[in-house]
Amino acid sequence: MRFIAVALILFGSTLPALAADSQGRFAVRNAGMMSCADFVKEKVPQTPKLGQYLGWLDGYLSAVNQYTPQTYDVIPWGNTLFLATLLESYCKKHPEERFYLAVNKLAASMLPQRLSEASELIAAENKGKKTFIYQATLARVQAHLQDKGYYKGKPDGQWGDKTRQALETYQKEHKLTVTGLPDQLTLYLIFKELAGK
Repeated sequence: MRFIAVALILFGSTLPALAADSQGRFAVRNAGMMSCADFVKEKVPQTPKLGQYLGWLDGYLSAVNQYTPQTYDVIPWGNTLFLATLLESYCKKHPEERFYLAVNKLAASMLPQRLSEASELIAAENKGKKTFIYQATLARVQAHLQDKGYYKGKPDGQWGDKTRQALETYQKEHKLTVTGLPDQLTLYLIFKELAGK
């Protein structure tokens, strides 16, 4: 989880408000107004109230997707539970901050990685486990793995043995759990490397 802590260093900017009143104010509802400390209290033991935060997070990101120009998915590789883990790490360092500001900063930090156009979901399977990834995101992963010498195929966003083998080698060399799949931690690390280019 050391990679997660590094990602949250990026939380330095926020998305600009696209709509508000004449003085730039806007109402924030429900879980968004809670503090980061409140979120962590619900996240660590995974209480039933955690669902309110996760729902709020999904709703916020959906609105970012809808109202940010040239954006289909602001975080095209991250699922809600993984993003909640990123937020938990950030919130432990900023307990007084409002949850909506932490989510806003997460979205802003990921904006350069966004998917600007709709893309088909591809099923990636290995050893009885399956995950789904946008074809365009998988093509970016393949291109990055190719640049690093792991992948020997065409970056076409199609799932197959060459991609699985490249991911397994990448995971071994980066001391990740070897799943042979584009799992969340692997995708996080790859997109972190892409952001550092």
